[in-house]
Amino acid sequence: RWQRLRIYRRPGSVLVDYRILRNFVRIYQFTGFTQ
Repeated sequence: RWQRLRIYRRPGSVLVDYRILRNFVRIYQFTGFTQ
């Protein structure tokens, strides 16, 4: 699913998604450690 969507997107948007994913992982890990 995600790979298909990325193929249709521009490289710039992919970089933005990568940033959001990294931030999401950071928040996820942070909440995981606090719990």
